[in-house]
Amino acid sequence: MARADAYFAGKRLPEAIDAYKEVLALEPQHVNALHRAGLASFLDNQMVQAGEFLSRALLVAPERADIWEQRGLLAALAEDWIAAEAFYHRALSLTGSTATLHRNLGDCLRSSLRLAEAKAHYIKALELEPGLHHAARALAEICTELGQFADAANYWTRAWALDSTSLADGLALILALSKIGRRSDIEPVVEAMRCAFASNADALKELSYTLNCARCFSEAISIAKRGLAADPKNEQLHLNAMYGFDALVDLPGLRSQCIEAVRNLPDNALMQYVLATLELKFGEFEQGWKRWKWHKRTPYFRDPVRPDFPEWNGEAVAGCKFLLVKELGLGDQIQFLRMAHWLHRQGATVDVWVDAPLNEVARSASGVHAVWTELPPGPYDYFCHMMRMPEYMKLALPMLPLAMPYIAATPEKIHRWQAYLYDGARDKLCAKNRRVGLVWAGDPNHPFDHRRSVKLDTLRPLLGQSGVTWYSVQKGYLERESEDLANEFDLHTLGPDINDFADTLAILQTLDLLITVDTSVAHLAGAAGLPVWVLLPAHSDWRWMLDRADSPWYPSMRLFRQRKLGEWGPVVEEVRQALGAWCDTSAIQA
Repeated sequence: MARADAYFAGKRLPEAIDAYKEVLALEPQHVNALHRAGLASFLDNQMVQAGEFLSRALLVAPERADIWEQRGLLAALAEDWIAAEAFYHRALSLTGSTATLHRNLGDCLRSSLRLAEAKAHYIKALELEPGLHHAARALAEICTELGQFADAANYWTRAWALDSTSLADGLALILALSKIGRRSDIEPVVEAMRCAFASNADALKELSYTLNCARCFSEAISIAKRGLAADPKNEQLHLNAMYGFDALVDLPGLRSQCIEAVRNLPDNALMQYVLATLELKFGEFEQGWKRWKWHKRTPYFRDPVRPDFPEWNGEAVAGCKFLLVKELGLGDQIQFLRMAHWLHRQGATVDVWVDAPLNEVARSASGVHAVWTELPPGPYDYFCHMMRMPEYMKLALPMLPLAMPYIAATPEKIHRWQAYLYDGARDKLCAKNRRVGLVWAGDPNHPFDHRRSVKLDTLRPLLGQSGVTWYSVQKGYLERESEDLANEFDLHTLGPDINDFADTLAILQTLDLLITVDTSVAHLAGAAGLPVWVLLPAHSDWRWMLDRADSPWYPSMRLFRQRKLGEWGPVVEEVRQALGAWCDTSAIQA
């Protein structure tokens, strides 16, 4: 037995197991040999054999609580939760409460998803051993799962106090405090972590990301910059800083951060693309259009189609057959259809390849010879993607809008929708009313749709304007939402009857005004030279530039901008006042 124990103490586990077996061959019920053989087998990763030795030991010494607990640990490792729970309860009945038993039983019950029971045992473990970090952490996680966020924050605070070197605990504590609005308690945690991980770029990367998640954007930027001082080529740290500036709508700060990121990571397509959008937003067209080509190398855009014709790089196009190729979304395609007019004026015969929903609208576009919705057979002298055109034609701000209007509905479509919308009795009743179209939501799959779309209820202050008859031209899954307001407001739902963009365009040409969020219908109205008011989020798309109430792309457009991201109330109030003034002016002119 002494030789076996010596092997065990020296961590010579196979020899120890063999030596214990020799003892057991002579004395099969030697409890210490059975127990030690079980422990040595466990340490040697022979779990089945360990269980057999410990079970034999319990037959000899059923009063041994420590062996019952160890047998429970083996069962738990095998994910036999029922057996593990039974073993732990037997140990508790023999020895009374111990911190480790309650902790282990809590682990078992938690793995069985019996969270409330597990919580009770972890609490008991902490009562018996206040410094038991495992129990404090487990309680924090369970309370989070149960939606008990205040308790979760308290337990994370306790876990952090027990081990302030734990990055994971500090991050979880920040999120928990943010969840319950205890933002003032976040600052000392961040400061402690800033000091603890001052030169650890990876830790600061995680911390800055967590601070962004907790909406502590200024702190996230500060931490990210500290990390970048240690590792200036860390992509995620640059992204974390950029995200913070973006959330604060600090566009000069975001632009400076992008410039730094591009300087350190010149081959990073995402950084280059974001900088391109900012340059365009700031009106720096020459550099922005040159940099724009990076967008196709980012993971966020579909691969542009590439016809097997020569690609245009700014050559003279007089007398050439030219294919203008679709790019990005429907709104982008509508906006850049104007390039056909410019090419036609340079002497090219211009075909366009667009997505199918724009087929009929594109046929009306100025300068377009033919429209395709699949790859045309050609041949063509050149092709160019729509949004590469500006770089090669050296598009500058004073050149806009190039052509206006450059699309129009057919007279037949307009007449059909006039007949549909303005039936005799209702039209006479509302003959003096202004006719206003309405769109409140874009494509829900757009990555920033949560910023640009609004709830229909948010627009209620507009719908009560006297002297206005409203027409919803909303399409998609929300197109019938306006029907619920028909009894309260003079609001008519057209979405279910609209088949394509050509229908929408014809409707808009029968109305006096369109009020919309930033979506493809805004481009449709603007391209047709129709009055359109667009509600924009504080951090709007590049094409709407900065601090302008007008658009150089669309002279008939008026822009209404958020002052603070997510706050639509002041924007709607501004539109309401403008709508009242517009109605008064229209009445005087009538």
